[in-house]
Amino acid sequence: MWCLTAACAFGCAGGAPLLHPAQPLPVDVVSVGAGVSGEFASTEINDTIDRGRSAAGQPLSDPANANAYAQGVLTEALVAPGMAPWVAARVGLPSNTEAGLTYTGRSLRLDGRFAFAVAEQWMMSVGLGVSGVLLTPERDATELDQGGANTNPDAEFELTGKGWGADLPVLIGYQVLDGIADVWLGPRFGFETLDGDLRLRRGDPTSPLLDASGTGLWASFLAGFSLGIPPLWLRFELATTYHRLSGSVVAAEPESDLQFDKLEAGGWTLMPSGAIVGKF
Repeated sequence: MWCLTAACAFGCAGGAPLLHPAQPLPVDVVSVGAGVSGEFASTEINDTIDRGRSAAGQPLSDPANANAYAQGVLTEALVAPGMAPWVAARVGLPSNTEAGLTYTGRSLRLDGRFAFAVAEQWMMSVGLGVSGVLLTPERDATELDQGGANTNPDAEFELTGKGWGADLPVLIGYQVLDGIADVWLGPRFGFETLDGDLRLRRGDPTSPLLDASGTGLWASFLAGFSLGIPPLWLRFELATTYHRLSGSVVAAEPESDLQFDKLEAGGWTLMPSGAIVGKF
């Protein structure tokens, strides 16, 4: 289910920026965009992941190693620091509403929102997004020496999982020159839940199999701006987010002697993002 490394591969990270202003698209106007986001974790989160990576090659019969490992897995799964692609399409609907679909490598998000004027050139939008998450066995915690040899084969593992989440963004924004430039800011709240299987050694059917689940609650504040000339715009956004994580890891085989405590973790991330967007 999870990527447990100091930095995730491109496309495995958890960043899912909005990259749209508070003002909705006009009716029947479509926007299409592509870009990239980065999720940079605080020391607290990185230390938790590093402790999990260090424990991955140690005997998990030791409760301290087992819990450090599981907590690192949980944190990496739900926060997923690293770089991620961003591809999105949106369409303007009647009555100041808008719908969109966003792909970030790790998740697919479908959302809708309603906007209303609060002052001249100022608008506020309230949205609701639902995301599906699919994580596949594409990373491991293998430690390599300078020649590329595996120095810790017991640290390899295989992970698969899926989940879903929801978020509520509230934006207020100002538009200049009929959309040549936009600025927006506001809070965004959400959660994500994941369930999956964790095989301690990749490709070894005799390796212990764990059932893992986790839930992340998060609150974010973001700000962004857009600048361009039809039909293309450059957009940039910066968000800071606090994550509160909980979950559990249990042995799938009843006869296993592996024991894990209930897991909790938390910390901050910073997510800059940018994209090129066309309107048609």
